[in-house]
Amino acid sequence: MDEHQDLRLLLNEVFKVRGIDFSQYRENLIERRVAVRLRATKNSTYEEYMRFLKSNREEMEALLDALTINVTQFFRDTRVFEAIKRKVIPELFNKDTIGNRKIVRIWSCGLFGGEEAYSIAILLLEALKEEISDFDIIVYGTDVDPACIEKGKAGIYTAGSMKEINKERLTKYFNKKEENYEVNDSIKKLTRFTAHNLVSDEFIKHLDLILCRNVVVYFTKPLQEMVYSNFARALNKDGFLVLGKVESLRGFAQKHFAAFDNRERIYRNNSHSMEKS
Repeated sequence: MDEHQDLRLLLNEVFKVRGIDFSQYRENLIERRVAVRLRATKNSTYEEYMRFLKSNREEMEALLDALTINVTQFFRDTRVFEAIKRKVIPELFNKDTIGNRKIVRIWSCGLFGGEEAYSIAILLLEALKEEISDFDIIVYGTDVDPACIEKGKAGIYTAGSMKEINKERLTKYFNKKEENYEVNDSIKKLTRFTAHNLVSDEFIKHLDLILCRNVVVYFTKPLQEMVYSNFARALNKDGFLVLGKVESLRGFAQKHFAAFDNRERIYRNNSHSMEKS
């Protein structure tokens, strides 16, 4: 049996046990991630590692962490959030964009532990202040891994996740819980966490902003194009898409979006072809 077939069998085992399908992810990237776990567990082949995985179920969590890179923090990549604060949020609530509509929907894809979704909720609270009650706002946080959803719902984080949180925000939006920090109800009530697979599940619709950073880069090129096209259909006209720094639009999806801030990989759905400065 060749290595490619052994790798497919390993991914089938992950799908069988955890229901997460990595079959359409880029194979060379998957190979590198799995190699990390082979070295860590002192296995030399996929076949050996599969036997180890079946007899050491706690290794499944370590493998999933390696495959999905579940590492993040609040306001990760501060320049992106500064651009969202200064340029995107004012546009979202601009009368020319929102009109009389009071419903605003935002989607954080690949939430890892929920930090990104909560970071956006904090920006909304700071921007709208007392006017936030005038709107029906939901920040959806989704991930393919149910364990990430549970972490997001709990909203409890270590000091390592708080590196970009200043003292004012820490005091206002978090409660100290022994050595950790728990987000308070003012931001929790704006969020909704649920499991979602970008490959196979129906997309959330009527969205105003989608953040999908460093997720699609793991997909094959045809799958990337499909996901980007689905994002365009999921967004309202003039809605925004934020990608990771190593990601860019592909194929027909380029026709759906126009650059809004190229440096920060922020695009706008089907309008405003002039990049904002």
